[in-house]
Amino acid sequence: MNMSGISVPALQRNIPLAAHTTLKIGGAADYFAEPSNEEQLQKLLAWAKQERLSCFILGNGSNLVFDDAGYRGLVISMRCFENDLIKVDLDACRVTVSAGVSLSRLVRFCHESGLAGTEFLAHIPGTVGGALIMNAGFSRHAGQQNAIGDLVEEVRALAKEGAIVHRGRSELKFSYRHSNLGDLIVLEATLRLWRRSKEQIRKEMEANLDHRTKRQNVREPNAGSVFKNPPPPHPSAGSLIEKAGLKGKRIGGIQISEQHANYFVNKGGATSADVIHLIEEVQKTILHANGITLEPEIRIVPEN
Repeated sequence: MNMSGISVPALQRNIPLAAHTTLKIGGAADYFAEPSNEEQLQKLLAWAKQERLSCFILGNGSNLVFDDAGYRGLVISMRCFENDLIKVDLDACRVTVSAGVSLSRLVRFCHESGLAGTEFLAHIPGTVGGALIMNAGFSRHAGQQNAIGDLVEEVRALAKEGAIVHRGRSELKFSYRHSNLGDLIVLEATLRLWRRSKEQIRKEMEANLDHRTKRQNVREPNAGSVFKNPPPPHPSAGSLIEKAGLKGKRIGGIQISEQHANYFVNKGGATSADVIHLIEEVQKTILHANGITLEPEIRIVPEN
């Protein structure tokens, strides 16, 4: 497609965003595209800049909710972006992986290569790029935190104006569910791992899966953990919500999961307004009962 003199790849109009998020909520984007390589991505950004359109970069849509009114601008999905590109240096125990690769694919590759360190990512839905932005993590051991940021040696990214940026370990800042990459479009990352037998890696992956299946096997549409866990020595967000008797509470089409109190599930026809109201209700209840303000982990994306 050629619009205003710029060749724009695979640009689509009025695409419902609910289909591109795991919670299945959100109106239509004015424009939507799924670039498969860096050249296409840069063309899309150049076109959006020329047209003075807001631009939102989307991974797997597993931790966000789009506004019911949709998005007035261009949504760029990175799910097809070089989504099979993984390079390995076995001698150095380094893996360089594209932002569009799914976490499950990355973990399988590392397992097959006899490289350990990514096992905790195996059952987190999402892409590498999205995981880096929010420093995704998981641990089945109380008091222990495993996050993708712990493994990162270097990130190659694109600034919104189009310049290539390299950030080494000393320039990267990762904290609980946060990084300093939010103003960039991640293209690829290099991870430093370590050698381990394939059998040991498999056992660790299975132990993580068993833990998640018992505690977090929520089958209805959801966006994972809604709230960040408060810092120690406070209980987890899920424990606080459950103790407050909020499991099963519902507003409109959104409900606090009966299985995991830090998950919201879409019971059908849920709206972003429902999600916001339920978040606020939980925050108010927990603040009154415990003096703790729960901070959302999911992101609400406004119309513009």
